[in-house]
Amino acid sequence: MEIRIKKQRRPEINESSDASDVTNNTYRVIDNGKEFFITVRSHAHGSVLGIAGQEGTLYTDIDNNTVSKYVLAVGNACGVRIESDELVEGLSAWSIRGVMLADRRGETREITLTTGQKESNHNQPVVLIDDQITDLDQYL
Repeated sequence: MEIRIKKQRRPEINESSDASDVTNNTYRVIDNGKEFFITVRSHAHGSVLGIAGQEGTLYTDIDNNTVSKYVLAVGNACGVRIESDELVEGLSAWSIRGVMLADRRGETREITLTTGQKESNHNQPVVLIDDQITDLDQYL
């Protein structure tokens, strides 16, 4: 396994008066050869991850190491319903955890998650930032 994550551009800050605390970052993720652009929309109450240019929110199933994307819509009775819920082929849960690490640290250097250098505890990949081992659990 090898996952590479790199921040793509400066954060975009929402200028509207009702959402001035919203920041958008985009990360290029190469997960075992497949490329994705993951957006992180952060605000005072948390963050939402998505795929650039697509509707929906990403969520992970760590047990199966998969990522899915759901799209919400307003239902007929003014409730919220799930319009779609689909697996994102080729994107692993470890990629999402790596993006969260990069975003929380404000990291601009490339992050690599790999099992190739040494085995870590708890069945986790080794996390490298500029070839220096970093503790993933410290930030997640």
